[in-house]
Amino acid sequence: MSPDDPPEIQVTVPPELQVGVYANLAAISAQTPHDFNLDFIQLVPGVPGEPPDAVVVARIKVAPSFLMPLMQALATHQTTIENQLRAMRDQEGGEPQ
Repeated sequence: MSPDDPPEIQVTVPPELQVGVYANLAAISAQTPHDFNLDFIQLVPGVPGEPPDAVVVARIKVAPSFLMPLMQALATHQTTIENQLRAMRDQEGGEPQ
């Protein structure tokens, strides 16, 4: 490994986090110039005529310097997924089910 290579990082997911949580809504807030809160929310439809239940299932605090690399990584991953789905659709001659 050369001095310019980034160090290898071993990531461990604790057992209590391995299942993950489902979120279908996110809220972003900045309390200071030094951090952002990313709230991941599970929005569950309720009874018609009543507001839906919205529960924060994870709150992540990040530095502003982390946001651009995060957005770039998400965009790259989304492009990869879209390309894979397009290739599957083209192979099958239609929309994937």
